[in-house]
Amino acid sequence: MTLPPFTTFRRMKSFALCAITLFFASVARAQGFLYVQSASDTLTAIPSEFVTGYEVFSGDAYVMLTTGKTLIVRQAEDIGLQCPVELPCFSFYSFNKADNDQLFKTVTAPAEELSGDTIRLSIGQIGKSLTASFRLTDPDAAAWVDTVRQNSRETRQRMAEPVTYTLGRGCWRQLRLEQDEAGSITYRYVPFGRQTTVSIDFLTDHPTGTYKLYNVPRINIKTDTGAIPLSKEKYISGTITIFGCGVYPDMPATDILIKGRGNSSWSSSSSSKNPYHFKFAEKQRPLGMTAGKHWILLSNKQTGSMLCNAIEQKASSLAGCAATCHIVPVELYINGSYRGSYNLTEKVGFYNNSVSLGDESRAAMLELDTYEDEPIWSDNAYHISTKIHAPDFDDDDSLLAITQADIIDYWNEATYTLRYGASEDYTRFFDVDRLVSYLFANELCYNTELQHPKSVFLYSDNVTRGDDSDPFFAGPSPWVFGPMWDCDWSFGYQMGSASYFVNGADMEYYNGWIAWMVNGFWRDLRFRSQDVDEAYRMLWHKFMTDGRLEELIDYVWDYYEYAAPSLKHNSYSKVTENDASSYAITAKRAQAWLRKRASYVYGTLGDISIDNEEKEPVPVPHLIDTEDALRLSRPDMAQHTVLYDLQGRRIPLDEKSPLSLQRPSLPLGIYITSSGRKVLVK
Repeated sequence: MTLPPFTTFRRMKSFALCAITLFFASVARAQGFLYVQSASDTLTAIPSEFVTGYEVFSGDAYVMLTTGKTLIVRQAEDIGLQCPVELPCFSFYSFNKADNDQLFKTVTAPAEELSGDTIRLSIGQIGKSLTASFRLTDPDAAAWVDTVRQNSRETRQRMAEPVTYTLGRGCWRQLRLEQDEAGSITYRYVPFGRQTTVSIDFLTDHPTGTYKLYNVPRINIKTDTGAIPLSKEKYISGTITIFGCGVYPDMPATDILIKGRGNSSWSSSSSSKNPYHFKFAEKQRPLGMTAGKHWILLSNKQTGSMLCNAIEQKASSLAGCAATCHIVPVELYINGSYRGSYNLTEKVGFYNNSVSLGDESRAAMLELDTYEDEPIWSDNAYHISTKIHAPDFDDDDSLLAITQADIIDYWNEATYTLRYGASEDYTRFFDVDRLVSYLFANELCYNTELQHPKSVFLYSDNVTRGDDSDPFFAGPSPWVFGPMWDCDWSFGYQMGSASYFVNGADMEYYNGWIAWMVNGFWRDLRFRSQDVDEAYRMLWHKFMTDGRLEELIDYVWDYYEYAAPSLKHNSYSKVTENDASSYAITAKRAQAWLRKRASYVYGTLGDISIDNEEKEPVPVPHLIDTEDALRLSRPDMAQHTVLYDLQGRRIPLDEKSPLSLQRPSLPLGIYITSSGRKVLVK
């Protein structure tokens, strides 16, 4: 049996006395929506399968539901089965590499798919959370996923499964009826509009090509001498060839210079799994990463550590740290010999693919580190072992506008003010937002490298005093902490034990052992400024409530699943230090550890006051339970001398008529008697 068509009423306010009732002939086969448009373009869509009929009178629409409730829409102007508005669609949809930390190539939806109900895209990145960039054909429209508004270039969304967007205006809503296992029905309003589903094919799920056996890209390095690089000081020449396995772009044989690198991870033995530093003659984009000359192959030599760099750099990115490095697992072969599962990443420094500055002539980067592979000096306040990581004054200082003395003087002034100055004064020497992000990420990951300190980088793009005659360089720029680097001693690692993600989840950081390390340097940075403290607490609140913790936890397993064949391959060879750790267990343990660690630290911060701006709610139709209402005709209403409408307003009597006719023109609808009884006039 089919449904009779609805009649659409326009400008119903002019039909104040009109009362029309239409009932479905069949509810079970009903499809689509009943649409009610009211003043201010407010639109309500009710699934027609839940509608038994509706009535319109006095400018209001009464929609009777199969559940026994009646939906009242005030000031109705249109009603019917045809949608009275044009639904918007996407006019542009993409994933921009600038907004997605693991994506090296912007991916844009074809124009012909934007007006349809499905957009399909292929993405080559590790991790399945993305930030979309989009525009809509209606400038006043917005996009939602369920009831969560999506903001272009801001909202992160897990897209492991297809995601359906609702494209509509804020004053459009749909009534949703949901029944639980016990049979109870709940009612809620969700945004209404065009439904467009975005389906992502993640290329990491199905690598292709000759070397797809181990999933990850394969790097072949061939040295001109045929020997394994055994020096950290001298480069040897060779070529590099990269196979991206369908996830990342390939690179044909390209000339490089390569040498060893590292401190505790370095060994002069050719049979050891050593880290390497290689450089191109001109900037290149291996795996599609941002172009640069200098690149690092991290060996993750320490047993059980092969997930650590990936997790810590992801945490750094989610925290908003400066110049976060990328970690891509690769299979490394040198002169045809398998060397193990490595990470390809950027080299820390003033390069376009690391710290990118417009003008480097007055910039400096420091490294706080105790290894004496480079000249070390100590500041005057905390006596921290410090190196000038950049610029390289031995290379070519002809273009530099600074001296080593400029760098040392400015750092000494910053540390002296931190330790001996007024509590807030030191913040003018540091970028507070980046400082907070850096401290946050290190505490989250329980990075004990800071105790030495070791592998701590920070930079300023101008360390000079400037001069009144030069308006562009009127003074020095704050020190920026970052990028994070080296996490062999993170995630609860204890010396002499290869156990990660076991200890430290519920251990204090700045108030614990680190409080006295390097003369209280980190504790002073964390606690001496109220501005820093408030920003730190707010970052923790956002991280715990806006989905970033869940993204980090999801990323752990996404990374493991992609790298798993390579990690297993790594355990087969003696040259890989015999790391036969079960990384499936490590990944699960890491997820649990991160959740416990985050909850512990967040719990130590106490109450965090959040100022929420109260937004005026969109008016929604009123639901009335009519299942047990007394159904009366107008003459029967005469027995009720006191009557109220649903807003509690008393209905006046017509004193000139006899009692039985005192309300002859009473509109159809639901009323309340003086005894509190609901009655439905029909």
